[in-house]
Amino acid sequence: MPFYTFVCNSCGKKFEVRCTIAEKDSGSVVCPGCGANELDRIFEGFSVIMGNSGCESKCPAKTGGCPSQSGGCGGCCGR
Repeated sequence: MPFYTFVCNSCGKKFEVRCTIAEKDSGSVVCPGCGANELDRIFEGFSVIMGNSGCESKCPAKTGGCPSQSGGCGGCCGR
């Protein structure tokens, strides 16, 4: 379930809530400060942290060097 950031049009409180897309779209999210549902959604940056996909163990730089003469194979090691 995603997190959404809102700002309340009534009291100005900025808050984050975890809810379904349907809950967000239905107007059932209310301000925790004043209880109003007149909210504006704020789009903020996010990051994704993924587990080890196996790329690390397959990267040429980890097993003896990059094969590319330009100094980078374009793999997961970022070289």
